[in-house]
Amino acid sequence: MPGGKGIEYPLDITEINGADVLYESCGIIRESECNTAGLFGAAETCYSCGGATLSIQAMLAAAVSLTGKKKIAAGRYSHKSLINSAVLLGLNVKWIYPDTFLGADIKPEDVERAIDGDTAAVFVNSVDYLGGQSDIAAISEVCKKHGVLLLADNAHGAYKVFTGDHPLSLGADMTADSAHKTLPAITGTAYLHLADSAYLSAAKSAMSLFGSSSPSYLMLDSLDLCAKYIAEERESALHTTERVRELKAELISAGVPLYPSDDMRITVDAAAMGYTGEQIGQLIRGKGAECEMCGNRYAVLLFSVVQPEKDFAVLSEMLRSIPRTEPVEIREIPVIRPEAAMTAREAYFSAKKTVSVKEAVGMICAGINSPCPPCVPIVYPGEVIPAEAAEAMLYYGVGKIECCSL
Repeated sequence: MPGGKGIEYPLDITEINGADVLYESCGIIRESECNTAGLFGAAETCYSCGGATLSIQAMLAAAVSLTGKKKIAAGRYSHKSLINSAVLLGLNVKWIYPDTFLGADIKPEDVERAIDGDTAAVFVNSVDYLGGQSDIAAISEVCKKHGVLLLADNAHGAYKVFTGDHPLSLGADMTADSAHKTLPAITGTAYLHLADSAYLSAAKSAMSLFGSSSPSYLMLDSLDLCAKYIAEERESALHTTERVRELKAELISAGVPLYPSDDMRITVDAAAMGYTGEQIGQLIRGKGAECEMCGNRYAVLLFSVVQPEKDFAVLSEMLRSIPRTEPVEIREIPVIRPEAAMTAREAYFSAKKTVSVKEAVGMICAGINSPCPPCVPIVYPGEVIPAEAAEAMLYYGVGKIECCSL
């Protein structure tokens, strides 16, 4: 038993008799996972106590195991857990570029061009931090045509279990969903959803490979309670998404400029109001709220399916009361396409040194340095750092980076 002996947290137990074993679940955990799978329309669901990061690592490892291939075609601006996995698993990543810097919206035709006979899977990020989304259904058709798996980082879209457009229902083979971002579950809880039971053995093995051997039963209990919420509170959750859409319409009518986003966030175009995203964040913080992300141009407000009704009126008043000034000129970062000199694994495990970003131009990146949020690296291990990437890193506050020293 844990050292706390359940005094403060009675459910803080370990994998004792009768409590099941997370990565070989066949008892109460298995029953709860099956209940959740049914709610999401999955063939199988694996619980994660290591966030969507663990789910992403596991589905990539499972894809390698199931196909015997190590090439992944992936949206360029994916969460750093993808490149972490590439380093650990020795993956070869073929990048698919969107039209905008840090965007997740990749085109099906670009996906098709990235696939070849060595491709194990396509990896897409949808929803991204600003609320952008890829056309999962169309990308799924491309993947099925070529017989490759479609893996979706749905960390910000678990609420789509209510709205009918969850990546699983659109054709994804595996999805990594963060429960704690938009559902009523504690921090670090997540799911790995599988469209086919044939993937379960590989997925569970991969979860065990990357996950802790001491999973938190407090987190597992939270996931079980979240399943109860999903089963019983569909109308309440849908009401919340409707209220977010109504608030967007109200703000637009009042002249508040918004960036198009999904049904669980409002992305304010601060520059069009005469501010930076950080300044809007400070104004909102001063009124008792906190943004999910504040950048140079945008301020992102993320909702939950259990958002109190009073918050909508408060937020509306907050944003409508901010004085407008002349729009701020924000330098747009272009889509950057660095050239790879070696694999991510080779670079990461090479002899390395830390240098200033200004000195790093022309050197080979050997570390994973990503502004968080959105936790998306600008340049990846193994890539030669171009001047525009260095400028972008400085723009986002990254001053130093690890590079190959040889």
